[in-house]
Amino acid sequence: MDKDFFIELYLYNFWANMRVWECIEELTEEEFFRELAYSIGSIHIQVAHTLAVEAWWFNFLQTGVVEFIKEEDLTNREIIRKQWDITEKQVMAYLNMLTTEELNRKVMPPSWENKPAITVRDALVQVANHSTDHRSQTLSGLHQLGATTIEQDYLVYLWEKETDK
Repeated sequence: MDKDFFIELYLYNFWANMRVWECIEELTEEEFFRELAYSIGSIHIQVAHTLAVEAWWFNFLQTGVVEFIKEEDLTNREIIRKQWDITEKQVMAYLNMLTTEELNRKVMPPSWENKPAITVRDALVQVANHSTDHRSQTLSGLHQLGATTIEQDYLVYLWEKETDK
């Protein structure tokens, strides 16, 4: 797993986020904020949480500082989408500077009491996996609301990418 692997992994992550986002855009405001009985709540909370976690991890990896985007500041779809665009640019800037040494660097957020440090490589896998998990939960919520859902498989990403050439 090298820099190119992680760039491709996060291009897939952004692609999948955007596909789910297109489904979210079809929701009414009431549906977007409706409390759901699965996972962490509404579609709004799902996407705000996913974004906030991606942003804090990449900020932490770059600066060593844990700084959360407060989910309560992500009050509507427009704000979330703008912040996601900013976060994607930050992620790509970081991934483009990756080296083997950086991927092997050990990190441990300050809140991890009595837990071992992990490598940057493992942190990058964790963040992508976390986002996939919450996209799946968001898709379940969209289905409960009767909204359109999509495939988010990596294979679909690869096939679409090949077709776009």
